Amino acid sequence: MTSDPVEFRERVAGFLRRDPLRHTALSTAVNNEISGLAIADAPSYFASVHADDVVGVAMRTGRRGVWLGDVPIGAVPTLVTRFAELVPRIDDVHGPENVARPFAANWSVLRGNTYRAEPGSRLYRLGQLRMPAASGSARRATEADIALCRAWLADMARELGEAHLAMSEAAIRARIVAGRYWLWEADGRPVGLAAHQVPVDGWARIGPVYTPPQTRGRGHASALVAEVSRMLRAAGDEVCLYTDIANPTSNKIYRAIGFEAVADEVRYAFE
Repeated sequence: MTSDPVEFRERVAGFLRRDPLRHTALSTAVNNEISGLAIADAPSYFASVHADDVVGVAMRTGRRGVWLGDVPIGAVPTLVTRFAELVPRIDDVHGPENVARPFAANWSVLRGNTYRAEPGSRLYRLGQLRMPAASGSARRATEADIALCRAWLADMARELGEAHLAMSEAAIRARIVAGRYWLWEADGRPVGLAAHQVPVDGWARIGPVYTPPQTRGRGHASALVAEVSRMLRAAGDEVCLYTDIANPTSNKIYRAIGFEAVADEVRYAFE
């Protein structure tokens, strides 16, 4: 376990490169920490499981829950103990069902609380891109858009029940300056937002994506994600994203523009 993302990346780089798509969440979190794009008000911790070589990884970034990669089931109790030594409370755990549920059960025993299943995430990869028709065009967000992006992302966090995880102005500014945020404009005004993470090992992950309620249902999100995907692929990277399994709209529109499901991750929340 370490809070040093450079040390962690050096230790697990070979393991992550074996399946960079399935480890996109962890790889981009590590790169954000190293590059200064992760501006959090709590320390991050990265764990690796070893059996001669690295056989599993996990993390807890900022105030977020624990994310589990491909971890041997036998290592779960030790991971629970190590995270508990460093973090007094976590809200949830995400990962493959076969390790996330044992983690939740062990954490609940250790902390004396209960846990419940919540809607998980689905990982998609871009197959054959299909560009949808929509009025408007994409442009990079600029520093003049910081207030708008912050307000929209705060609204998104509230809609997801994660208002406490809303991004700070400093974090949004850093990502906009780095060229990671895009807006879709129609009739001369922004109507949607999409971001992409720093490409790692040939994969660029899109997210977050947000359209305010008053402009939904007009194809803006589909068009913006498709355009950002086109540009990322043209630059030489493959493209992926996560959706909320319980949201039929996002799953439908991303499949319609060419994204293909890869794997599901479950989420257990602690009471």
